[in-house]
Amino acid sequence: MVKRLLSFVLASMIFAGSAGSKEPKAEIEILDLIQMFPGHWDNTAQVQAEAAKGAPQHEAIVLDIVPIDAIMLGDHVFYVQESIAGDPRRVLGQKVVMFGVVKKKIIQTDFALTEPNRWRNGQNNPDLFKGIMTADVRSIKGCSLSWKRTESGDFAGANEAKTCHNRIAGAGVAAIDLKAELSPTEYATAEQAVDRSGHPLSKPQGDLFYRFRRQSRDVD
Repeated sequence: MVKRLLSFVLASMIFAGSAGSKEPKAEIEILDLIQMFPGHWDNTAQVQAEAAKGAPQHEAIVLDIVPIDAIMLGDHVFYVQESIAGDPRRVLGQKVVMFGVVKKKIIQTDFALTEPNRWRNGQNNPDLFKGIMTADVRSIKGCSLSWKRTESGDFAGANEAKTCHNRIAGAGVAAIDLKAELSPTEYATAEQAVDRSGHPLSKPQGDLFYRFRRQSRDVD
């Protein structure tokens, strides 16, 4: 009787331990992803390599990404500002990015700012976003990225092109195929207009991706 009781207790402990470790995979992986995402990034190395090879060159761009405390939007929220390398006054874009787990998948949702100038250079003052409200942003509908961990331990993201649309010069409104890759040292993004079958509307010139390297974890 005692042996049977001990066996039951041991089995219960093993089961409890294994059950406790079964936290949803995406809930664990998202914590790694949001640690990799912020920082000061640029694609200078890519541009220099393309110039050396005589290949089509990407524009030299800087990305400043900082976590922000935006409780009205979600738990894992970031401000992203894009500018010309060497001239931070030439801001190309601003957006708010939110990561969350939806149906056991890591989903990235991008938000456009209704008053971009109000938040300009917000990477230098993240506290500015503590007062951000849902009325200050609008979601870019249908273009969310779904992220998953790769065999290398890094992350890859992609959207559903058939639900993501934008107006393209010479092509009208087209579906947009988005892809992204993220590691502790590199962040790559790609955007391509495609037809209903998912085929590119035009042949890409050179590397489809903008390939950013982390210059520092903290934004200066």
